[in-house]
Amino acid sequence: MPLVGTQWNLTHIESEDIMNEFALRPFLIFDSTRAIRGNLGCNTFFGEYQLLRKNKVRIEYKGATKRLCQKMDVEKKFINALKSDITRYETDGNVLILFSDKKEVMRFTGVDLSEVE
Repeated sequence: MPLVGTQWNLTHIESEDIMNEFALRPFLIFDSTRAIRGNLGCNTFFGEYQLLRKNKVRIEYKGATKRLCQKMDVEKKFINALKSDITRYETDGNVLILFSDKKEVMRFTGVDLSEVE
């Protein structure tokens, strides 16, 4: 699946499975205008990204809505992961992995946007 224009549903943060009950599954979308957006499990977030050399990426988390929800622990981990120094990505079929150097930061499974919108 292409990096841009796919809804990437969060499955792991630093190799920890985040399969919990959410009002909305946490996800991330890279759009064609170099903006990122998504849901943290409760609040929506936004930011920007830059694609650099082959499979190199820089993500800049800008902010999120501020609703108070139950089970905010995964949301906080997701925000911290988005704010970390993400340097590259790998895709394999419908799996996206974001790395900080060689360390896996987050893992996602992709869904075609036409199936979710």
